[in-house]
Amino acid sequence: MLKKKRIFIWIAIAVVIVCALTAAACQAKEYKIENYDWQLKWVQALETGEVILCSERFSQSFPQAGIFEMTAKAENGKLTATDGEKEMVFDYTVEKAVAGESTIYNITGENGEKGNAVVGKTTYADGSAEYTLIITFEGRAFYFKAPTK
Repeated sequence: MLKKKRIFIWIAIAVVIVCALTAAACQAKEYKIENYDWQLKWVQALETGEVILCSERFSQSFPQAGIFEMTAKAENGKLTATDGEKEMVFDYTVEKAVAGESTIYNITGENGEKGNAVVGKTTYADGSAEYTLIITFEGRAFYFKAPTK
């Protein structure tokens, strides 16, 4: 009788854990490209990994990189990135979304160039966090950030 009671208790604990994990997964945030004012951190060459451009804020970390300021905004299936003079406009569609982790987008430039974008949340060792947008396009990776809300 005692053995059956222990088995029942372990099964009940397992059911509670599974239900809790399922509820947490259902409530996990879906990361979207829209509703953020993205600020460029840096641009990396995909072939070498070298940071080739960065915002003024990161210039001390990457002294070899040129200074470059850029913002991006997404809405209605269009991602617009601008440096204040030139604009790049991409159409975007969701390729894969994993709630609580990231969303991957396919992007297509105005001249048919193709690339990808991914949105997620980066949490640092000091506990601070920011939303992250990485656009890979024509051999470069553009790293953007937005504050968490």
